[in-house]
Amino acid sequence: MESKKMPFIAFEGLDGSGLSTQAFELSKWFKNKGYEVYLTKEPTDGLIGSLIRGVLRKEVKVDVKTLALLFAADRMLHVNNTIRPLLNDGVIVISDRYRLSSYAFQSLEIDDIDWLKYVNKKSIAPDLTFIIDTPPLICVRRILKQRFHIELYEEVDKLEKIRATYHELAKKERNTFMVDGNKPIKSINAEILKKVRSSKILKGSFAKSVQLSSYIEKSE
Repeated sequence: MESKKMPFIAFEGLDGSGLSTQAFELSKWFKNKGYEVYLTKEPTDGLIGSLIRGVLRKEVKVDVKTLALLFAADRMLHVNNTIRPLLNDGVIVISDRYRLSSYAFQSLEIDDIDWLKYVNKKSIAPDLTFIIDTPPLICVRRILKQRFHIELYEEVDKLEKIRATYHELAKKERNTFMVDGNKPIKSINAEILKKVRSSKILKGSFAKSVQLSSYIEKSE
């Protein structure tokens, strides 16, 4: 397994689940502790990511396997150009969506989840993944408060199936935790912080960084 200097954390969930809010809250917590943090997202704002967004908005039409390959290509550029270099440069990286989104959303139309995993196998594994589990009806209500249109995958019946897949993934994927997204934001954040503090990412070189940061804070 490839070593890296700092932890990589991913947030997953349905659109409208609150995962972006929780990714931001965790990044803010690390920054308040004195760490350099980079909050990123998928699909990215790059050329391939922009094409994917066009597909999701139903402005561009491609077949389901082509879309899966676009996500995988966007992810590899993300890993090679952004995530890995930052981790090795001492920066904590938190991603708003990562490869479990591909498995959960694209398995809706692609029965072979092993193929989805295969085309994403070169992407690095997160040290922690949090799936924010929020009922689909609540997600759709939140979405419609923010915008008037519904994107690909955002119908309630589809979201129910995607949510079920996320539950299965949480049982099988390493260092992956399901968090109840139907609670107050602060309660969800507290649960996430509890997992972060008790996780293995607070050991080894990262633990030394924590100790150093604490020493600096006490000295100031």
